[in-house]
Amino acid sequence: MKHGIHFFNCSVLATAIQDFTAVIKEDPSNAQARLYRGRAYAKQQQYGDAIQDLAAAVHLDPSCWLAFYYRGCILRQIDPKRAVQDFSVSVLINDTQENFLSFLHRGLIYSEQHQWSNFLCDFQSVLALDSSIIFAYLNIGLILLLHLDQYYEAIRQFSNAIEIDPLNVRAYVCRAQAYHKIHNLPNAVKDINRAIHLYPNKSQLCLLRGQYLMELKKYELARLCIHQLAEMDGDSFISQPVQQALIQSFCQNHDKAIDCLRQATATQPEPSMLVLLGKIQMKAKKTKDAVRSFKKAMKLLMTSAKILPNTFEAAEMYYLTGLCYMERKNLSRASDAFSMAIRLHSSYPDAFYQRGLCRMHLGKAKCIQDFNRALAICPSHFQAYMGRATYYGSKGRYPKAILNCNEAIKILPNSVRAYFYRGTLKYQNKAFKAAIEDLSKTIDLNKTCIVAYYNRAVCYYQIKDFRKALKDYGILLLLGLSKEIAFKVLINRGLLYMELEDYANACEDFKEAILLSPDDSQIFQTMGICYYRLHEFEEAVRSFDQVLKLDPLSVDAYVARGTSYMENGHEDGCKQAQKDFLRAVHLDPNCIKARICLGYNLQALRKLQRAWSQFTVAICIDPKCHAAYDGRASVCLQMGETFAAFQDASAALKLTTTAPLLTNRGVINQLMGHLPCAMKDYQQAISVDPNYALAYFNAANIYFQNRQFSQAYCYYSKVLQLDPRNESAILNRAITNTLLNNIEEAKEDFEKAICLSPSSAAVYFNRANFYNALKQYKLAEKDISTALSIQPNDALMYKFRADIRGKLGFNKEAVEDYKQAISIQEQIDSM
Repeated sequence: MKHGIHFFNCSVLATAIQDFTAVIKEDPSNAQARLYRGRAYAKQQQYGDAIQDLAAAVHLDPSCWLAFYYRGCILRQIDPKRAVQDFSVSVLINDTQENFLSFLHRGLIYSEQHQWSNFLCDFQSVLALDSSIIFAYLNIGLILLLHLDQYYEAIRQFSNAIEIDPLNVRAYVCRAQAYHKIHNLPNAVKDINRAIHLYPNKSQLCLLRGQYLMELKKYELARLCIHQLAEMDGDSFISQPVQQALIQSFCQNHDKAIDCLRQATATQPEPSMLVLLGKIQMKAKKTKDAVRSFKKAMKLLMTSAKILPNTFEAAEMYYLTGLCYMERKNLSRASDAFSMAIRLHSSYPDAFYQRGLCRMHLGKAKCIQDFNRALAICPSHFQAYMGRATYYGSKGRYPKAILNCNEAIKILPNSVRAYFYRGTLKYQNKAFKAAIEDLSKTIDLNKTCIVAYYNRAVCYYQIKDFRKALKDYGILLLLGLSKEIAFKVLINRGLLYMELEDYANACEDFKEAILLSPDDSQIFQTMGICYYRLHEFEEAVRSFDQVLKLDPLSVDAYVARGTSYMENGHEDGCKQAQKDFLRAVHLDPNCIKARICLGYNLQALRKLQRAWSQFTVAICIDPKCHAAYDGRASVCLQMGETFAAFQDASAALKLTTTAPLLTNRGVINQLMGHLPCAMKDYQQAISVDPNYALAYFNAANIYFQNRQFSQAYCYYSKVLQLDPRNESAILNRAITNTLLNNIEEAKEDFEKAICLSPSSAAVYFNRANFYNALKQYKLAEKDISTALSIQPNDALMYKFRADIRGKLGFNKEAVEDYKQAISIQEQIDSM
C-alpha cells in the first residue's frame, strides 16, 4: 500500500494502479486502496473505473469524505445533481478547512444552475474556512455584479481580493466594471490603469479604458487609448474583427463597426458574432437590421429538429429582438419575443421586466405578475420595482407606488429617476411638502433636471410659497428648454405673477409666451386682463382685438374689450363698449356677464330703463345671480326708486354676503333716512371684510353727521390705513380734526389733501374755513381765492371771501365780491 501511495504521489500512475489492485485482491474490503485507485483512474481520465472504485470506497467506509469529494468532482459535468449530493455528504462528514474544496465545487455547480443564493452560501462558507482564497472573493463579486446587481457589495468583495493580492489583475478589472455600473467612472479608470500597469500587453484593458474615458467625455484621452491599442496589436488588431468592431462602436463609428462585422459574418458566421452585430445595429438605431441579425443567429443555434436549445444564449437573442420591437413601438410582437426568451430560460428577470412593460403599455393587468416574477428571481431588480411603481401610479394607488419607489431607492440610493418619480407620486397624493423633499434630492443629484425644477415649482405654488416657485421658474428659463416646456413655464409664471397682483411682470411673461405661440388667443386674453388691471386700457383693447382676430366668436373677448372701453371714461368709449356687449349678447343670449356689463353701460349713458331691463333679463336667466340684483339696485336708486333698490340689494344679500353688497345696502338705507340700519350694514360689512375701506368711510360719515367726531376720526384713520391716497377721507378727517380742535393734525391733513388733489376747490374752501376759524384771515383769503380760480361761478365762495376781506379791512374788494355773489345767485334763480 505504501509502495502504491509513493508512486501515486510521484504521478507514476500505472505502477500505482497495479499496487493498489494487488492490495484489493488480498483485501477486497480495503477502502483506502479503492480510494487511491479511483483517484489514479480519474487522473488517467478513466472515469468509469474511477467512479466504480470511489463508490466501493464509500460503501466500505461511509465516513470517507474524500471518496465523496472526488466522486463529486468526476460527476460535476456529467451529472450535476449527483455531484451536489456527493459534495453535500462530504461537507456533512467533514466541514473543516481541510474540506473547503467541497464547498467551492458545489458552489460552482450552483452558479452554473443560476442558483445564486446557494452559490453565495457555499462561497461564504469557503471564506469562513479560509479567508485568503482570492478565487472565492472574485466569484462572489462577479455574481453580485453580473446577476444580482448588488454593485456596492461586489466592489467590497473585489477590494477584499485586492487586499490579499495587490497584484491580481482580474480583481482590478472586475472592480472597475463594478464602479462603472454605479457611474463612478473616475475610480473605474483608476482600476483599469492599475490593471494595465500590471499587464501592459492586454489589449482588452486598453479597450475598457477607452470606453470609460469616452463616457467621462475625455475624448482626447480616449482617442489616444484607441491609437495605442492599434499600435500594440499591429496586424493582429486588423485580424480580429470583433475587437475592431467594439473599438469603432465605442468611438460612435457604428457604421464602420457594422461593416467590419458583416464582412466577418459573411465568411465565418457565428451566433455570438451575429448577436454582437445586432447589438451594434441597435446602438445605431437600425432596429430592423438588428432583428435580421438576431434571426440569423437563431437559425445557426437551431438543432436538426429546428428547435432552439434551452440556453441563456438563445434566450438573449429573443430578448434583444423584443427590445428592437419595443423601440419600433410594436409592443405585441415585443411581448411575444420576451415570452419566447422566458420559455427558453425561465430565470431571466430582465425578460420578465420588459414583458411587464409591454403588457402595461398594452393595458394588460398581467404586467404586475411579470414585475413580481422578475423580483422573485432577482430581489434587487431596480427596474422591476420602478415598473411596479409606474403601474400602481397609473391606477391611482399612490401609497403602494411610493412603497415600490422606496425599495428601488434602497437598491440605487442615488437614482435620479426614483427620487423624481416618488416626488411626482407624492404630489399626486397631495403630500406637497414631502414631494418637494424628493424633487430637491433629484435636483441635488442632477442640477439640470428640468422636469424636477418644473414640478417643484408647481408644488411650491400649491403650498403658497410663491417666492420659491418664482425662483424655480426663473432657473428653468436659464436652462436650455425646448419650445414646449419654455412656453409652459412662461404661462405658469405669468399666472403666478397675476395671483400676486404683479401684473407688469405677468405681462412680460405673456409677451414672451406669445412669441412662442403667436396663434394662442387665450394668452392675448389673459394679457389683456393684466393691462386692464394696470389701468392701461388702450393696451388692453389692443390685446382683446388680437383675441377677436384669432377667434371672432369669443364672447369673453367682447365683454373684456367692452369693459376696457368703458374704463376710458369717454362717451365714444361707452358707445364702442355698448357695441361689444351687444355682440356678446347676440353670440350668447344667456351670457350673464355680458348682460350685466351692458346694463352698467346703459346706466352710464343714462338709459336707465334699458339698463333696468338688462339686469332683469339676467335675473330671469339666473335667479341666483347676486351681481344682477346689485346692478338693478343701483339703477333703481338712480331712478329714484329707493325702496325697489333696497329690495334688490336685500335679495342679493340673501344669495351671498359680501362687504360691497352690505355697503351698497347701507348707502340705500342712509338715503332712506334709516341711519341705524345703514350703520348696522356698514358694521356687518366691516366684520365680513375688515379691510374694506368704503364701509369704514361710510360709517365715519354717519358718525360725523351725528356729531360723534371721535368715532368719525377713528374710522377715517382706518380708511387711510387701508387706502392712504383716499382724498375724501383725508379731507373729512381734516374737517373732523378741526372740530375736535386738533389744529396741527388738521393742518397736516389739509396739506396731504392738497398734495393728492391740487385742483379740488372743496379742499381749498374747507381749509379757508379752517384758517378763518383760527382768525388767520390772510391765509384764509389766499385759499378761498385759489378755490374761486378753480371754481369761479360759486356764489357761496364769493360771499365767504367778501366776509374775510371785510375782516381784513378790504372793504372795496369785499363789496365787489358781494355784488358778484348776488349776480351769480340771480342767474341761478332765473334758470
